[in-house]
Amino acid sequence: MYKNLNKLYLYLFSISLIYFLLFATFYLVCFLDKDGLYKLIIKNETFKFLPFTLSDFDLKNISRELMQYISGNAMFLETKATIDGVLTDFYSLRSKIHMADVKNLISIFKHLSYASIIICIFSLFKVKNLDDPIKTIKKVYKNTVLLVFLLLISLIIFASLNFDLFFTKFHETLFTNDLWLLDPNEDYIICLLPEKIFMIYGLRIGISMLIALVLPYLFLQTLSKIQLHQEAK
Repeated sequence: MYKNLNKLYLYLFSISLIYFLLFATFYLVCFLDKDGLYKLIIKNETFKFLPFTLSDFDLKNISRELMQYISGNAMFLETKATIDGVLTDFYSLRSKIHMADVKNLISIFKHLSYASIIICIFSLFKVKNLDDPIKTIKKVYKNTVLLVFLLLISLIIFASLNFDLFFTKFHETLFTNDLWLLDPNEDYIICLLPEKIFMIYGLRIGISMLIALVLPYLFLQTLSKIQLHQEAK
């Protein structure tokens, strides 16, 4: 009885921990550097796709306010920029609604990450009478993370082979409307954020996630070696 329950709780622990690590990695890669998006826009010169010229001040302001908004650190997206000498709303109504959808989605994932921490702690407390806790936890985590590894690597390969299709399927899966299909003639943000920017972020996130998933295993492996060393004395 205990054996089956322990297995259930350990897999619950592993899944919850992995979800937290994945979301934390995504969040850090995207939002830790407040000028990260601005740097990508400048480096890749995507501002040249705009039908008008924006100052460096406006580009930095647009980038910062967008990331603050979708990360949940700003209530509204009311960015203005000087376009042809006139202070103008940078976002169309359609792009504002889509960015609100993005913000809400990230907020849901963020709250799920909070819940995953609680589940992690709860699951560990429910585990009882393990003969070798570190070894058992390491085995279950390894089995779980291998499946996630395969999924992540498959997604990375899929995206690298046909990013247009991946980008489309990604948005169709996450969003229930077609507001993500922005018009560069009206929705200027899509000029600054072509698929290349999403590809760069996706690659950074994917690689960082793979690294983040390995760290707990390495930590458990180190604890296991320490335990063996102490038992050998």
